[in-house]
Amino acid sequence: MLDTKRKVSHPGIYIKDAIEELGLSQTEFAVRSGLSIKNVSTLISGESRITVDVALKLASFFNTGVDGWINLQTKYDIYLIEEKTSNALKREWEIVKQFDNKFLNDYLNINVDSKNKDETIRELRQCFNVGTLEALKKPDMYAFCKTSINKDLTEKNIIMRNAWISLAEKMAANMKCNEFNKQVIQDNLLELRKLTLEHPETFHPKLNAIMKEAGIKLVILPYLANSLVGGVTKWIQNENCIMIAINDCGKSADRIWFSIFHEIGHAMKNHKRHLTISYEKDKIMDEDEVAANKFAKELLINEDDYREFVSREKFDLLSIQRFAKEQQVADFIVIGRLKNDNFIPWSMHNDRMIKYSVIY
Repeated sequence: MLDTKRKVSHPGIYIKDAIEELGLSQTEFAVRSGLSIKNVSTLISGESRITVDVALKLASFFNTGVDGWINLQTKYDIYLIEEKTSNALKREWEIVKQFDNKFLNDYLNINVDSKNKDETIRELRQCFNVGTLEALKKPDMYAFCKTSINKDLTEKNIIMRNAWISLAEKMAANMKCNEFNKQVIQDNLLELRKLTLEHPETFHPKLNAIMKEAGIKLVILPYLANSLVGGVTKWIQNENCIMIAINDCGKSADRIWFSIFHEIGHAMKNHKRHLTISYEKDKIMDEDEVAANKFAKELLINEDDYREFVSREKFDLLSIQRFAKEQQVADFIVIGRLKNDNFIPWSMHNDRMIKYSVIY
């Protein structure tokens, strides 16, 4: 960072010393130099600058060059700018220290280097597309952000939330897709559910193809600690399409698919002026979140069939797999739903709870 340990004084200190040596009061000096009493007072106190006009009068009185006085002011101005910049960088570094270093290293390939703070800060600014990392502290960084829990978020939560969304936007900017078409999604909902039966290497290209045709840019990123973000749905105005971004949910397959369908639920409502954030662990449960949850549940498992299934109270693996096959959905989706609804303990059938490698 910039070295501002060297102290540079305001030019007024030199004027003060000079007139004291001459045995003049500020009023006497003002009269003799042609400056106003107020001007002399504010110069000496450091409240005003030496302008060209003032420099001319000072040079005439002290029989010195004009450039000398201008240079004193310029050096002081540069010192103030450097000090301000250094203080700003210190504040930005405090923000850097709040990030999970493993995330920055593994995902962004940025090694937090305390010996080269300027470079680390510069790299992170580029990653998050901001002029200063302090922008990440602003709750209103994203216009039309639809969330009702800002009052419950810490400054660190806001920084990490904004950083995660910025990364998702950056990835989405490099993707191509059609304009958003709700009917394409509607026509492919069953096909999307069937993809839960396939392995990532098989379903990934199919999922992307459906999303792109429907005008949705699907981004899946690792979870950023303290962001609290489960997913984001954002209308991209200039491309007339939608970005859906989710975190990798700890690589848990059932949670990944639920998050995808949940955010599709938001997209189907088509809030063109909103950026909708779905928070982890149901930290927000407004009308839209409830609707998106309902959409995901009912699309993954038919609600009437599910109620009939649980009424039998047979939750052995064979019964679950038979029901999942009828629903044309992976058994881990049914198991996850049963656990979430407290029909079976979280420890049950864990060998069927598949984990995927992170999908980018």
